[in-house]
Amino acid sequence: MDLGFERILQVKIPVTDLQRSVNWYRRVFGLRLAWEFGEDGRVTGAVLTDEAERFLIGLRLLDTVPGKPSLAGFDVVSLGVPSVDVLEALAERFDDLGVEHGPLFDRGPGGGVQLDVPDPDGTVIRILSPFGEHAPFNGVEFLADGSPTFYSTPRLQLD
Repeated sequence: MDLGFERILQVKIPVTDLQRSVNWYRRVFGLRLAWEFGEDGRVTGAVLTDEAERFLIGLRLLDTVPGKPSLAGFDVVSLGVPSVDVLEALAERFDDLGVEHGPLFDRGPGGGVQLDVPDPDGTVIRILSPFGEHAPFNGVEFLADGSPTFYSTPRLQLD
């Protein structure tokens, strides 16, 4: 059923130091500052975008976010790139900038390749190459050593 949605427009990430995070996202991903938001005379949020304005990354000071979520180690968003070559070039860019990142990781049949980059608070930004041909459903279970195993029947009970 088509409800008219075209894309995910913005992802908002809680951060402990807004200035540090704005600078990091600008430097690492080449984003520009598009908006700032404030409360009581203090800047508490920012929105960054790529030059073509295809997506927005919102950053919000953690002490102004209800519930004080911690996303350290969690991949809250995945950015898509057109090829593995682009992922390799990004890994080189991150190396040149001295930015920590994971290895290129092949996600198995139809799953593409990923590159993970933790931001200054440890929230993982996942970058994915295009997926290959795959079945309408794929299940993946990661073993203790991090290696994936695949299955083809959902384990969740669907209504």
